[in-house]
Amino acid sequence: MLFSALKNRNYQKFYIATLISTFGTFTQRVAQDWLTLDLTSSAKSLGLIVAAQFLPGILFAIYGGVLADRYDQKRILFWLNFSGFFIATMTGVLVATGHITFHILLISAFLLGIFTGIDGPVRQSYYVLLVGDKDLPNALSWNQVNLNLGRLVGPITAGLLIEHFGTSPGFIVNGGSYLIAVYILTTINATQYFPAHQLEGYKNKATLFDSLRYLKENRTVLIPIAVVCFIAMVGQDMQMTSTLMARKVFDVSPTSFGFLVSILALGAIAGSLSVARTNAEIDIAFLGRRALYMAGTWFLVASAPNYFTYAITLFFAGFFAMGINISGNMSIRRFADPRHYGRIWGIYISLWLAALATGGPLLGWISETFSVRSSLYFGAVATLTIAIIIRVYVRRSSFNAAIDSLSKN
Repeated sequence: MLFSALKNRNYQKFYIATLISTFGTFTQRVAQDWLTLDLTSSAKSLGLIVAAQFLPGILFAIYGGVLADRYDQKRILFWLNFSGFFIATMTGVLVATGHITFHILLISAFLLGIFTGIDGPVRQSYYVLLVGDKDLPNALSWNQVNLNLGRLVGPITAGLLIEHFGTSPGFIVNGGSYLIAVYILTTINATQYFPAHQLEGYKNKATLFDSLRYLKENRTVLIPIAVVCFIAMVGQDMQMTSTLMARKVFDVSPTSFGFLVSILALGAIAGSLSVARTNAEIDIAFLGRRALYMAGTWFLVASAPNYFTYAITLFFAGFFAMGINISGNMSIRRFADPRHYGRIWGIYISLWLAALATGGPLLGWISETFSVRSSLYFGAVATLTIAIIIRVYVRRSSFNAAIDSLSKN
């Protein structure tokens, strides 16, 4: 059922907390990108901010996976949100008082990146306690809707705030969203948790290296994770490239830029809901098809002649991107051994953040050395290549399975 996870009272509260926090995050992210270009006018500097934002997650997401398997996830999320409130609010004050510099902004992005890295695997593991195994796939799809609702409203809000009050309110709004999330977390009733995986006597014995070996030996989990991370590295998020297109190609206002990011999020919401309702098998073949559609759409985005056609193509880019992301999430849900669940989420998020941290400077360099559109074409070609490789792999696997079946008969 489409709303099965949302019938759970604890999940409803957590969903609201996450939605408000996500709204604040994307409000700040747009303000942060705009402020970076105000301070430096450099695509490379924007790439460094993106790297600082995601680089800490390379290490801390893995650590977050270990914490998720061993400690009270609600308490961890409480302190992460409180820390985020402090950093975002202090940065907003520095911007408002005129004391912000590019290097301070870089440090702020790095610190929030630490909290984001730990948060990811803890949050994903916490869903099991809130909704149980049965409704977990539905909860993961609604999580993507949640993420993109924040991306839908946050950038428009940021654009309006920047146009009328400057960039500082975007940081203050994010600080306030963290504080609201802290309060809502205190209202979640732990006595209504669903049973965790029945592995308590064993689960703390599995080490990170055990989980890495397990992941290496299970391609049904490894391949979707690798594909999602690679496509993320070449610019699937499109927020950075959209910032550069808005400022350097179309030369539009902050509100018009915020609208672009929101259009992308609207497409992602539609894509998430389509996957939540589908009866299709979400496997490697499904991932390959979505990657192919994404590549085709990416070429259209790169070729868009004006602001309005660019906005239209962004909707479809968001739509197909969600099929790719949810395939990675579902591969863990369906195929990962519960003993490694938190750690694999940590590894996955760590790799994803590493991909974003690597992709930011790379796309910034391409944009500044060649053109902004060149960075979009680069992403389209790379994704098309991955789609073709997946198609060949699926056909070869099907052929080998058929041969094995015939030999057994």
